[in-house]
Amino acid sequence: MSTIGAQDQAGRPAQLVGVVVLGMAVALGVFIQYQSRDLRSPEEVPRAIAVPALYATMGLLALIGALQRRPAIVVAAGVLCLVGAILSVATIAFAVPGVLLILLGSRIQALPTRQRSDAVVAAAAVLLVVSAAVALLAMTTDRCWQATGSSDHPVYTVIPCGGQGVLVAGGQAFASGFDSGVLTTGGGLVEVVLLLAALTLAGVTGRTPSSTRVQPSIDQAPPR
Repeated sequence: MSTIGAQDQAGRPAQLVGVVVLGMAVALGVFIQYQSRDLRSPEEVPRAIAVPALYATMGLLALIGALQRRPAIVVAAGVLCLVGAILSVATIAFAVPGVLLILLGSRIQALPTRQRSDAVVAAAAVLLVVSAAVALLAMTTDRCWQATGSSDHPVYTVIPCGGQGVLVAGGQAFASGFDSGVLTTGGGLVEVVLLLAALTLAGVTGRTPSSTRVQPSIDQAPPR
């Protein structure tokens, strides 16, 4: 009973922290969307969705680990939160749930048969999420643009860098600029695939031990 109680004391707060991380990811998306109101080149992948998706995955990993009593997965989610906290000033708050997840995960008692396999899965999940972030932020492009219409409803047009402004249907351009690090469709697709792989790996491997433990009791029923 004491072991179960200790698991509950650590598992339930870890679930709560995972939900908090999901909420913080949504709030981050709202913040990025508010910041993107400034005139700039339209991105192929909305930054307000692509960046929060990384942190939402961390929260989902924490929930998976807490619900399945897998401390390595919870700790991995905490490590990812700490790594993600250094991305910008807007994400530094993720360091707090990161520390909490590491502390809570270390208190959850794992099944002895799962410890080694979960450590491998946790390391793979961390690698996949980090690789998704690297792909998203590395597979970017530079873009020159101009805006026509009005400042309330601008119409953006991509123009060659270093050239003169291009007149397009819709009137004279009232703004133009150059943006670096523009997110691309390729980077977004790689991010989605890697994040889904991390969540699938964590979720599917957690169900395998329970199914294999039930099978012997059925097969070994004494014949009549």
